[in-house]
Amino acid sequence: MSAIATPFVQGTSEWVDARRAGIGATDIPVIAGESPYRSALELWAEKTGRVQPEPDAETAELYEIGHLMEPVLLTIYERRTGRHPKRVHKMLAHREVPWALASLDAQAPVRRAVEAKWSNSSRWRGEGIPDDVLMQVQWQLFVTGWDVADVVALVGRSSRVVEVPRDQGLIDDLYALAAEFWGHVTSGVAPEPDGSESARRTLVRLHPEDDGTYLPATPDLVELVDLYRSAKVAKSAAEDAEKGIGNALRAVLRDASGIEGLCTFRKSADATRVNWPAVASAFRQLVTGHPDPVLDAIVDLHSETLPGPRVLRLSKGTPE
Repeated sequence: MSAIATPFVQGTSEWVDARRAGIGATDIPVIAGESPYRSALELWAEKTGRVQPEPDAETAELYEIGHLMEPVLLTIYERRTGRHPKRVHKMLAHREVPWALASLDAQAPVRRAVEAKWSNSSRWRGEGIPDDVLMQVQWQLFVTGWDVADVVALVGRSSRVVEVPRDQGLIDDLYALAAEFWGHVTSGVAPEPDGSESARRTLVRLHPEDDGTYLPATPDLVELVDLYRSAKVAKSAAEDAEKGIGNALRAVLRDASGIEGLCTFRKSADATRVNWPAVASAFRQLVTGHPDPVLDAIVDLHSETLPGPRVLRLSKGTPE
């Protein structure tokens, strides 16, 4: 192995801390703008310690399932290829670029990286691999210096093994993006935000409260606000057009289930939702022997004050 094996064992707190001190394979799609989940701004804020990762329960569960599926996937890989994969438990670092890191799921003879994936995402349609996974694997090849990797994936009910040869041109592009991003991390200067929900959420976390001051309306800021207003007008017009065209389609379809090969107009499955405020109100009426102050105390005990979000609104009377 041409990469340097660090002393950090995958899954440990030391390994998590070490990942923040460099750019790993899973960071590369984020930096390249190919991650469907995170933005470069959010990654920068985490690398610089300005925010802490906040994985939601569903995402955490999916990661846990993926981890548990790795032995199964590696068994599938061995049966499909005849190559015995060996688990790699250490973080790897590039010999000449110490901030370039990678953690492999496994390695197979000879000098082959093995990446195991479990997914039901539509991004896995077709026989290949999504672009974000391709970039992740190419970064692993950059760090290790190897020439080939295999991706074993279980997608829905079918499995696949995709061989990924080293693409030096893509690696050079990814390295350039990573080096620029690492410059933002080391300098503490944030990268430009994109239009993702991840970037919006990160900006709110970085600046949760306003300080009561107002910036002067410089020409640059006037132009930026005008662009924002124009974008909102265009969005509203597009939404109105979408609604009108959608209703025209509904009027044509009437009781039909759709148009062959083009669209469907079918009833979704019924869902049940509990109206907890109504349940609580009914329970209050049914409870006997407990005076209202007791119930009020219970409500107070289980109530919390949520901080109001910062909302970006255009001022009334702003010049067009």
